[in-house]
Amino acid sequence: MSGRKLLLFIIAITAWASLIAQLVLSFGYSTTDTTETIVRFFSFFTVLTNTLVAIFASVQLVSKPNQQGFFANANTQTAITLYITIVGLVFNLVLRSLWKEGGLQALLNDLLHSVVPLLMIFYWWKYVDGKKATYKSIPFWLIYPAVYAIYTLLRGPFATWYPYPFINVIELGYPIVLRNSAILVLVFLFFSFFFVFLGKKKPV
Repeated sequence: MSGRKLLLFIIAITAWASLIAQLVLSFGYSTTDTTETIVRFFSFFTVLTNTLVAIFASVQLVSKPNQQGFFANANTQTAITLYITIVGLVFNLVLRSLWKEGGLQALLNDLLHSVVPLLMIFYWWKYVDGKKATYKSIPFWLIYPAVYAIYTLLRGPFATWYPYPFINVIELGYPIVLRNSAILVLVFLFFSFFFVFLGKKKPV
């Protein structure tokens, strides 16, 4: 097995195992019915993005060398790396201090928010041809987080539940949530440009 395939295998196993374990724990913590528990589980940007990483790594793992496709595209790979990087940054800089759980939950938090992001960043740096990532693709990269934000803000009032405290309209009100959302937009924009810039400078 090549170094690239081995890294993809590690990423896929780590992401899938962590997601499955987190789903099992979610049922243990949940005070809602099965359907709502599952919906809430997949309402976390962390879960959606780690799932995207897991699918990407799995598809690339079984793909033939030089095979073309959606996940083989440098822009797609850079976008996925961008998303999981934001997952890691937001958790470690903003949310980590709010989590008090220990044991398995603490381990899963580290796997989903630190280990998988770092593995994906390393994969991008070593194996993705960053020179093919383009600035004109950035608006398309922002569609996924934009759709997620719209979905979350629209569903929140009906579910009386928000996945993250900084977008909890019930607790913070719309002015603060919109401000926080604007900050996140700027973060996504900054790192989008940063990854394209860095990709054009790296040797691969």
